[in-house]
Amino acid sequence: MNKLFLSSQVQEYERSYFNKGNLDKDLMLKAAEVTAEYITKNYKHKKYICICGPGNNGGDGYYVGIYLFNAGFDVQIVDALENKNKSHLCMEASNEAHDRGLIYKPSILNKVDSGVLIIDAIFGTSLKGSFDKNIINLIQTMNSYEHIFSIDIPSGIHPDTGVACEAYVEANKTISFVGRKLGLSLNEGKIAAGEKYFHNLNLQMEKESQAVATSYTFNDVKNLLPKRLSNSHKGDHGSALVMGGDTNMGGAAILAAEAALKSGTGLVSLLTQPIHLKASLSRNPEIMAIGHDQPKETGLALDNKNVFICGPGLSASSWSEQIMEILIEHIEINSGSVVFDAGALRYIANNDLCLKNVKNSLVLTPHPGEAADLLGLSSKDIQADRVNAAKDLVAKYNATIVLKGAGTIIATDDDVFVCEEGGPELATGGTGDILAGLIGSFIAQGLSAHNASLLAVATHGIAGSEFVKLNGEKGLAASELIPLIRKKLNNK
Repeated sequence: MNKLFLSSQVQEYERSYFNKGNLDKDLMLKAAEVTAEYITKNYKHKKYICICGPGNNGGDGYYVGIYLFNAGFDVQIVDALENKNKSHLCMEASNEAHDRGLIYKPSILNKVDSGVLIIDAIFGTSLKGSFDKNIINLIQTMNSYEHIFSIDIPSGIHPDTGVACEAYVEANKTISFVGRKLGLSLNEGKIAAGEKYFHNLNLQMEKESQAVATSYTFNDVKNLLPKRLSNSHKGDHGSALVMGGDTNMGGAAILAAEAALKSGTGLVSLLTQPIHLKASLSRNPEIMAIGHDQPKETGLALDNKNVFICGPGLSASSWSEQIMEILIEHIEINSGSVVFDAGALRYIANNDLCLKNVKNSLVLTPHPGEAADLLGLSSKDIQADRVNAAKDLVAKYNATIVLKGAGTIIATDDDVFVCEEGGPELATGGTGDILAGLIGSFIAQGLSAHNASLLAVATHGIAGSEFVKLNGEKGLAASELIPLIRKKLNNK
């Protein structure tokens, strides 16, 4: 697990370091040296083009180019914004590069060469405002190259939110320093960064500063689920009820129930529209499917369940409203954890439902649009500040929040985690239903809502990555995640 920081925190830490008598140029030279060494060890290119901006990130780029040139490589450096005033460190670096005859016009990029590594050092964390047409064209030309290496953060990506500008560099690898930037794990930043490498430059920010979030991978949480005892029985592994699957939406609830079953829940039931019973029983006869066209008359269906997964396939119909009403009524007087997903979240938002007085453990799993409805904001507002949006949802609903998207966030009263697993292959119908079933399954098997959410999101994400390895990024059917999830949980 790794601590994540805002760019302002990193800058403040560096200022305090310099106030102790340390030189800013020495730190820049150290960053450039580390970068050049990393590049020479991990790339076989003989030619490098460094694209440098006017700030200290540009200074890093100039010095990287100088180090590589001194090591005998073919280096060309482009001043991306030659008419802009440079920082004093960048000016010194630029002058040194100019003295070595390394400065070239941007036009050298027009002849794309697969043997060239592009080194992006235009903006770093100093990004402000929108781009002019020349910068947009420059970035688009850079992206036509096969190999791109970004210093600190891909240019055009906001360092705190990961939100992209009109154009942004699509790097294969990104190196960052002193403190890991939050934006490299969120939104477009998560994808644009490519493979991430971090070096603290021998500073101790991670030990000395309070992080805004913690990033994690599947390997960090894979052992959360306890091993089964040899003499255990089905009752030891929980009983979950999936509530959903309105007319024409039965697949969502069936997928959630199957995910719960095949990730280890001892007993799984499904309360759905009668029309979906045949499909459920045909696909998974092990799931106890209950069909009723008047859910309020189902009587004992909710009894003896320790987890409820509610929302996959719910709509705005009377039937769906009854599902929500009987569940809310049940948990007000009975125990049992609840995972609210999809249609349940819309019901909560539309009815301005307050859940803060519910004593049961709750998990809400909104995507950005649902989070916007729950908070009375726009999706753009949510994406512009995903961490604080998740915190606001925790405060409003007294629940564990799983804010889905690129860099899914798991938030509680005490912690914010960002999952590094998964990618755009998961952007397809039904994957959210699988995730809801997984979270409920892990709670049923004894994990806290927080730990269940951490493990479920990571398992779900790494299963997506396994699909990409086997098939490529496009064409994932959500049900294909389930066998990959089962293999990961069984360490295969």
